[in-house]
Amino acid sequence: MATFLSPPPPVEGMVKLSHKRYRALLKKEKRKKRRQALARLRDSENANKDEPIYEEESNEEEKELEDERQRLHEEWLLREEKAQEAFKIRKEREEAARKRQEEEEQKIKEEWKKQQQKEQEEEDRKQQMKREREDAVQKMLDQAESQLENGTTWHNPEPPENIGTEKDRANCPFYIKTGACRFGDRCSRKHHYPSSSQTLLIRGMFVTFGMEQCKRDDYDTDASLEYSEEEMYQQFLDFYEDVLPEFKNVGKVIQFKVSCNFEPHLRGNVYVQYQSEQECQEALTLFNGRWYAGRQLQCEFCPVTRWKTAICGLFERQKEEREREERGGEKKKKEGEEREERKKRGRGKRERKERERKEKERERKGRGKKGKEGERRKGGRKEKD
Repeated sequence: MATFLSPPPPVEGMVKLSHKRYRALLKKEKRKKRRQALARLRDSENANKDEPIYEEESNEEEKELEDERQRLHEEWLLREEKAQEAFKIRKEREEAARKRQEEEEQKIKEEWKKQQQKEQEEEDRKQQMKREREDAVQKMLDQAESQLENGTTWHNPEPPENIGTEKDRANCPFYIKTGACRFGDRCSRKHHYPSSSQTLLIRGMFVTFGMEQCKRDDYDTDASLEYSEEEMYQQFLDFYEDVLPEFKNVGKVIQFKVSCNFEPHLRGNVYVQYQSEQECQEALTLFNGRWYAGRQLQCEFCPVTRWKTAICGLFERQKEEREREERGGEKKKKEGEEREERKKRGRGKRERKERERKEKERERKGRGKKGKEGERRKGGRKEKD
């Protein structure tokens, strides 16, 4: 469609243009309109061309953003999974620790209940024994009063027989003699644990290398054969010089005994007898729970006061046999030395007699030679005459 331009309206006071000038302005206005139309057309075409490029770029950016979001989401899921696993493991550990703590607390409670029950039973037993003694004393007093009322002579009751021996079925003879029993709390006989005593017992305080070897196998009697008694005695002397001053710091020590028996309930037990029970109680308070040679000491009062019954008779017999053998060996050695001395003296006498005989023979031969020379001289004088 053609565009017709109308001349601008006349303006008052404006000079009227010539036809030529008017035609030039009109052409100029047409060219301007044409350029504007071409520019608008060009802009519209460029816009249509750039629109797909912008759409493609925006699509690529959206895709990259989506991929980045997906990657970040996967990383977050992985971290979340690891965190869940760590949380689950931590929860399991906390649950296991809680269960273990509950089991330990339950075990401690059960042990405490058993200990309380045992102490209660021990207290009941002591009370029962006390009541029995009181009843026996009261019965004896009633019997004495009845005998006095009847006019008969009262006398003290006979002492119990076989107490502390194998025939005593009520009390444990091993505990009475040594303060220790191989059966421990499982023993069928009574163990009278003293509340105070002059003798202090420290279990397993003296330990040697041979004893350690025997501990590994209590039923192997040949475990310590390679360790001589002289070595053990030397170790005992070192132990004696090390610990005795500590025990003497409490009070006067009357007896210091160490068990060299390899039985588990007697192995390395140390017995310290003080002059009074007060000193023994102070020693128990001081040494119980202390550490010596990497071991915690367990001290208790011991009923042993007579050491003749505490020492094993077999040990005494073996000791006597060893002493007898040593005396016999010394006697044989002395007799052998005496024989050697007699042989030496006899040899010396024979040698002396032999020397005297040889000297006499030399003297006799010398006298014989002198006689012959004298006879020759005499014969020579006669011939000359």
